[in-house]
Order: sequence, then C-alpha cells, then structure tokens
Amino acid sequence: MKRLPTAARTWHPYEDWAALIGGPVQVRRDGAVVSAGTVDDVMPDSSALWLAADAGQGRRCYTRSEGYEVWISPRDLQPTLLFRPSSA
Repeated sequence: MKRLPTAARTWHPYEDWAALIGGPVQVRRDGAVVSAGTVDDVMPDSSALWLAADAGQGRRCYTRSEGYEVWISPRDLQPTLLFRPSSA
C-alpha cells in the first residue's frame, strides 16, 4: 500500500493502541508531533507503545501516563487493523 505524503493525510487521535501494531502513526504531546513511524509493539492495556521511528530515529517507548497521544491516518491502515473481529 502506497502512503500519501504526511501533509496530504488527515490525522485522528486513536485510543486503542493495542490495535495498531504494524501500522504507521504519529506520536503527539501537547498538540505537537514528537515522532512518526511504525508501531513495533504495545502493552495490551494500551498504556505504552514502542515506535520504530522514521528517519533513523530508532526504537522508543511512549507512555500514555506521560501525556503522549497516538494519531492515525485511516487511509494508511491495513484492512486487518480497520476490521478487528469481536472477541465475543
């Protein structure tokens, strides 16, 4: 799937970090983008996220308790991320 340039995408906050493994995201704090990349791993309760950052910034952990938010561009998500089966 070809990604649109960052400026051409619409971004939205997303609360269920655990659903985003393998997807492209932005990490924001206080409204500012602090990093962007691919979600490498998350805590099951969405309290922490490990990001493989773009531009060679390496892998870093971001936590919700420190005020970080994860934003997604729905156009970039894989179909498996958009339609998670119910656990019921």
